[in-house]
Amino acid sequence: MVISATTGAAGVQAQQNIGAADNKLRAAIANIASGKREGDVAKVAIASQLQSVTSELRQASGNLALGSSLSQVADGGAEQIQKALNQLKSLASQARSPVLNDDNRKQLNEQFQQTLASIDQLAKSTNFNGKNLLDGSLTGNNALSLGSLLGSKEDSLGSALSVDNLSSSNLLGSPNILSADSAGVAASAIGEALNQVTSARTNIGAFQKSVNFAAANVDSAVANIESAQAQLTDTDLGLESTNNSLAEVQRNAAIALAAQGNRLAPQLLQLVG
Repeated sequence: MVISATTGAAGVQAQQNIGAADNKLRAAIANIASGKREGDVAKVAIASQLQSVTSELRQASGNLALGSSLSQVADGGAEQIQKALNQLKSLASQARSPVLNDDNRKQLNEQFQQTLASIDQLAKSTNFNGKNLLDGSLTGNNALSLGSLLGSKEDSLGSALSVDNLSSSNLLGSPNILSADSAGVAASAIGEALNQVTSARTNIGAFQKSVNFAAANVDSAVANIESAQAQLTDTDLGLESTNNSLAEVQRNAAIALAAQGNRLAPQLLQLVG
């Protein structure tokens, strides 16, 4: 809308008022349309820093999720080994019976050896993303620390997943149940092996709880930072709507004032003429 305002200081002021109102109106409309707050360099800089922190935390959250999955796989494999050891214990108890003959014990021993082989297979094949979990690979410097999942080069959190070799040869040696005596020796060794596996599962469970607790804290931190970032950068629709309405009122008032000046100008000229 083109307005020819009166010349002089009043006319210039009227045009400036219209221009200022137009600028406010355009800024309010732009903020509402984009959904982002413009013009505050300091807030944008802080929001950018928060975005970097959020990216790091999201990476840590992803690592923790993988760590939790890995520990679940490890516990699942250890549970199967525990069940197999209980089967071995049952077979050893049967073989100790004095009423069995050699053929009976031979048949039981065949099942016993097959179960031992299944334990070795579990220890060898239980892995996560190519990383063996139950054959002793996850020990010492190769233990999975909570700090490493969080992206820390030095682990000061004191929580790590370390699982000893749970193969039958490591837990039991080379037992058999071909006689009552050997079955008794095997039963004693199986009891100790069950204690080792139970301890391993306890450690795995403790690590998983630590990972899940850390993950909850990280996810909460991400949500809080994103909320703070949104407050810095996102448009306050209520405020911008108010600014938009106010800018329209100011613009209309400035136009009306300029128009009134145009109508009065001829009359003023007649008076001075």
